Amino acid sequence: MTPYKTAMLAALALMCAAAGPPPETERMVPGGQAGFVSDGAEGCWLWASGIRAGATGLTASWTGPCPDGPAEGEGRAVVRWEEDGVERSMVYDGALRRGKNEGQGRLMITAGKDTRVVQEGVFRNDHFVSGRVEIPAAGIVYEGGWSLAHPNGRGRLVIRGRVIEGNWSNGCLRGPNGWFAFTRPARECEGADT
Repeated sequence: MTPYKTAMLAALALMCAAAGPPPETERMVPGGQAGFVSDGAEGCWLWASGIRAGATGLTASWTGPCPDGPAEGEGRAVVRWEEDGVERSMVYDGALRRGKNEGQGRLMITAGKDTRVVQEGVFRNDHFVSGRVEIPAAGIVYEGGWSLAHPNGRGRLVIRGRVIEGNWSNGCLRGPNGWFAFTRPARECEGADT
């Protein structure tokens, strides 16, 4: 083997070397802080949040590159865990930056064989900000702006064929007969900023 090939193989081995686990202060804690989950094999880290306390068997996998630990670029990110005896997962197809959903993508959250929520559109810093949200079991589809956990901005909600659209403010929409709420109790809408 030539010295050039040997040097190239050594450089490739360093690039592919496992990054190891994420720092303790940045690790995901079920029921607590959002943070990184390591795939345990190549050292790729994926950001996860919203997993309840008591979750067990937390695992992660990533099909794209992870040059410094956090997943980076295009690929498929999967975080799995068990909660109340049911296997659950978050499957994200799209772009990641520093282990977080960033840009155009599709997130599917499952419990057992059931798809609970699908978000498809634009993500920023691991938060869904606009696009389409579907809750299949409830027959709900929302398209429009989104802020953290609520419709925000211009949007259209379809619930089992009934269409409600307008300018949402953190899950609240003022209609001719009062407030309509989605993702929060209607009583919380009285103080909503619209």
